[in-house]
Amino acid sequence: MVSEDWVANLNKEFRDAGIDQRRRPWEAIRRYSEEFNTAVDISSDVAKTIFKWFEEHSKPGVHQVGSQYEAVYFYDSQFWVVSIPIMYGTIQLNALDCLHEMPIGIKQEMMADHRGAWEYAIYWADCLDYGMGIDDLRKTQRLDEFGYQLLMSADQELRAATSILSQHRPDPRAILNCRMALEIFFKSYVALKNGLTHSEAKAIGHNLNTGLDRFIEASGLNDWERTRQLLSVFPEIHERYKEQDITFQRLWDGYSLAHSVGAVIVREFTDRNTLQQVMASNNAN
Repeated sequence: MVSEDWVANLNKEFRDAGIDQRRRPWEAIRRYSEEFNTAVDISSDVAKTIFKWFEEHSKPGVHQVGSQYEAVYFYDSQFWVVSIPIMYGTIQLNALDCLHEMPIGIKQEMMADHRGAWEYAIYWADCLDYGMGIDDLRKTQRLDEFGYQLLMSADQELRAATSILSQHRPDPRAILNCRMALEIFFKSYVALKNGLTHSEAKAIGHNLNTGLDRFIEASGLNDWERTRQLLSVFPEIHERYKEQDITFQRLWDGYSLAHSVGAVIVREFTDRNTLQQVMASNNAN
């Protein structure tokens, strides 16, 4: 267990080093992990004790820093927010803890179903990789300028869809944001991988089938051909002026497809790959 003297002494060290108060609990968790040679789960008693101590010995509200990234996950006919916390140092995350709004009973039901548990684990890995990786890419200078511009535009569309689907009454028009995110993600990948001129991007236009063709050609990920049938959930571009009428399930199909392509891009151009660890863990079992 964490002793109060250990945390207090560490806090004095952090104060002398000028470490910002909101960073201190995360640094303390990292130090605990190193000193005692153990992984610290963010939901563990150790982590909770450290967070509670720093909350009581810091400026009020300073540790309420929000999330690094938020997405939504569809389960039991509802959209649930997946919240990836802001992290400093090396910590161990619990995927279920990222579903703050989901009652424990529903979590248990989801995890009791092997397929449901596996689908969430894969999606959570996408969220972690995308949320952390997109921030990495904002700080790099080595990307194709047009590709980067497209990527940030697609990210805005995806986050807009997330915001809409997080509401108490999700608006079906979020499918239009999902459509634009997917279209621009396709173009962004091609531009970042092989280069893409403005005229070439214009030639692809709003045709998602052509965008998928170019994405598969550039990536060599032929398995993505199986997602072509999902493109039917998106309205034609001229239908954006019409009222949207779509089920939550089809909204999820469109949103999750766009999110998955975004995760592929991030893994391609960063060293983020939580999915690889999740897959390895499943194979080991």
